[in-house]
Amino acid sequence: MKVDYTLYLVTDSTMIPSSSTFLKQVEDAVNNGVTLVQLREKDISTLDFIERAKHVHKLTKPKNIPLIINDRVDVALAVDAEGVHVGQDDMPATLVRKLIGPNKILGVTCSYPEEVRQVVREGVADYVGLGTTFATNTKKDVKTPGGVGPIGIRKQLHELSKDIRCVAIGGINHSNANRVIHQCRVGDRGLDGIAVVSCIMANEDAAEATKTLRAELDYTPEWAVTKTFDKDIPEHSIIKNMTNSHPLVHHITNNVVKNFSANVTLAIGASPIMSELPEEFDEFASGIPNIGLVMNLGTPNAELMNIFSTALKVYNKYNKPIVFDPVACGASKARLESCRKLLNQGFVTVIKGNVGEIMSIWKLTPFYHEDVDDGENHMRGVDSISNAKDAEVLEKGVQVASTFGCTVVITGKTNYIIGSDKRMVQVPGGDPVMGSITGTGCSLGSTIASFLAAEKANPIVGGDILKATEIAVRLYNKAGAEAGKISQSPGSFMITFLDKLSEVSQNPEKNV
Repeated sequence: MKVDYTLYLVTDSTMIPSSSTFLKQVEDAVNNGVTLVQLREKDISTLDFIERAKHVHKLTKPKNIPLIINDRVDVALAVDAEGVHVGQDDMPATLVRKLIGPNKILGVTCSYPEEVRQVVREGVADYVGLGTTFATNTKKDVKTPGGVGPIGIRKQLHELSKDIRCVAIGGINHSNANRVIHQCRVGDRGLDGIAVVSCIMANEDAAEATKTLRAELDYTPEWAVTKTFDKDIPEHSIIKNMTNSHPLVHHITNNVVKNFSANVTLAIGASPIMSELPEEFDEFASGIPNIGLVMNLGTPNAELMNIFSTALKVYNKYNKPIVFDPVACGASKARLESCRKLLNQGFVTVIKGNVGEIMSIWKLTPFYHEDVDDGENHMRGVDSISNAKDAEVLEKGVQVASTFGCTVVITGKTNYIIGSDKRMVQVPGGDPVMGSITGTGCSLGSTIASFLAAEKANPIVGGDILKATEIAVRLYNKAGAEAGKISQSPGSFMITFLDKLSEVSQNPEKNV
């Protein structure tokens, strides 16, 4: 049986609005885009379960929508339902398969990679429900109440064989369904659909809720499309496009570097704003076409994490570029967990970090396994102390870029810029003195955001994020190299560096 898993409805009779009935909600759903229905009843007699299943089957069968019975093999057989779904604490999948035969659909709930591996080894399931994706009111006894997020779903996907289909479940609704579909990918493997409960079953207008949810699933957002630009545009033209645009860079950054980051932004011809006031984020992102966001993790705290979260969601909503700088994310478990929370909540355009930071972010990809961790510490405070060879760093950089669907910048003596499509360019570093000045790494993020904001408002390289990022990194390090020819003392170098940044930005024909 060929099954469409795109929009999988799991019923819950306890959340029906007073203006409707259980069967009316299911009927509206199957008539407006649901492709699979799972009948889930926890507190009902066997006889009533069978009667309800018969009524639901009368709605789904004419539409060729499979009816899946949750847990109860006996009920499924009694009504000749198309399949059964079982959880980890229910009847073993191998026994269920023996009872229902080879032709009915069998689904299994998985919450962790090892559970997915078990399903693959058994080889009897047709699909798995992966979760819990986000916090949900329908499951209170989960080990991760906040949900595993796209990061956890990807780790489960990574273990799945291609012949087993999959849907994500848990806390998925109209606000996040599109992002779940497009973010939960590992290589060329993605979800076959999503499973939802309350956003249809509890909705006053289940028909409209189903229609709009299908529209969300069918829509491909701009950030999910990698754009490449093959025309040979002179570097100075791309720089001119940025300075002429005079972009605004919204910084949510650490207190140590705010002044320097602002000066760098001004030096290249852009404008900085330092705002941690969530009430104005929507006004910025919706009303300013040439704006970009820098999220710098340098001095995290609980309040700032909430500010980051709001900014991430708002800038995603209006499809504006975000540069994420996971400062010292490998210095502590708490910092890496902060990165996990943010990257589970939205999409970033560029992740910029030194070797230690990118090697630490790699631990959030499905390619990392704790059981084979070599225990190497890649960071001491904000400094990278990684001993990883270039080949390993680049391989993991590619995996970070492909996992998060973004461009990755790895800074060092040589800067590597890696696209989500595995394109890669190298840019020479600036000058070693830059490593002795607080903020030179962070303010590179300001420069990248300036170019991305200008490209978003007035494309010159066809929206190619990697190309725009490359030119930003080249400009920045060109100024550093020129400043190093004049000064090798941190104090005077900083002033000279700002002067050179201004020169190469305002007169790119002469200086680039």
